[in-house]
Amino acid sequence: MVASRSYLTYGKAELQDKLDRNPYSYLHVINPAGTKTAKAKRGSEGFFALVRSRFEEFVADGLFQRLEGNHLAIYRQTTPTSSCTGIVGALAVETIRSGGLKMHEQTLQKRERLFAKYLNKVGCHAEPILCMYPDENERGHAIQQHIHAWINDHKPEMDFSTTDRIRHSIWIVGEQASLEISDAMDKIPSLYLADGHHRVASSIMLSEKFPDDAAKQTVLTFAVPESELVIRGYHRELIGIPWSTEEWDAAFHRMADIDHVERVEHHSGPPSNVGIIHVHHANANWVLHLKEPTDQLVRNEVDAAQLQRTLFEPELKIQDPRNDKRLGYIPGTLNSTDLRDRAMKHSNRVVFELHPVPTQQIKKTADLGGYLPPKSTWVEPKLRSGLFIHDIQ
Repeated sequence: MVASRSYLTYGKAELQDKLDRNPYSYLHVINPAGTKTAKAKRGSEGFFALVRSRFEEFVADGLFQRLEGNHLAIYRQTTPTSSCTGIVGALAVETIRSGGLKMHEQTLQKRERLFAKYLNKVGCHAEPILCMYPDENERGHAIQQHIHAWINDHKPEMDFSTTDRIRHSIWIVGEQASLEISDAMDKIPSLYLADGHHRVASSIMLSEKFPDDAAKQTVLTFAVPESELVIRGYHRELIGIPWSTEEWDAAFHRMADIDHVERVEHHSGPPSNVGIIHVHHANANWVLHLKEPTDQLVRNEVDAAQLQRTLFEPELKIQDPRNDKRLGYIPGTLNSTDLRDRAMKHSNRVVFELHPVPTQQIKKTADLGGYLPPKSTWVEPKLRSGLFIHDIQ
């Protein structure tokens, strides 16, 4: 009853319903005034102070209980289609600085500074960053053996399901076993960040501001094996483009690096491979077959970057994909039918359905020090806020 989804996923009416019906929800902490206007403006230090105060009330009421000693946790999330089991612990900022965590997304300094202020005032991480580690080698196998050994010998401390049909199982690992798992994790050359780039950047900023504060030199982290991470496509939607099907046809054929374009009656499913894009329009459907660029500098582009470079930018003059209001992003939780229905409702909208970016491509981009376009991957598991809390006050 305490852990919640990210508050951004709730509409105003749903948020108010949750707050009214569940006095124990972590939503009361991050929304200290409910859906009403708070005494302090959201995003201000005064507002963050209200969040901290609400957090301390939850601690005083026993809704949050501190775990004494040095323990890791094993967390398993099971959905109707997948299961992922990993380790929750504190990752040292120094490890991140020295290359022990590789990233593939650029961050915005404005958001970094805001999150750093939030962390400093609220004083806790309430949702781990999500990392993956290669598990096809001997080092990865060793970590898996530690995890399975503990799970097989112990019952979970918490094991519950939420109304979205997701099961959450948590094992608190003993101190000696935690040290053994930590040692095994230290042998992994690098973790790869899957979700939480701004949280990492703000944590680094905070650690540099308070170099002598040991509590602020770590980041709450959930590390999962690469083979269990679920990556879905992150689709593009062009809004307010009143082109005819003939105009879209012509634009697709003008695309650089296009192999061929097909007009189809309907899409039977999602794109079958990288380099294939399904286009949904109220009056037509297309399949775009991209070819590998000849330019070595863009050889490793993901489909979203190629689409931006060869269609959105030259044809529609979308120079800033982060902020152009004509370009929207649709998470990969929607299937092909959902996307088709979405396009059918609006004649001036076009949906581009993309294949998921393979983990190998994410790792290669990170290894080369490169970046994927914004909103390139929808990764799961998505962790609930307030399930694990790392107090840094």
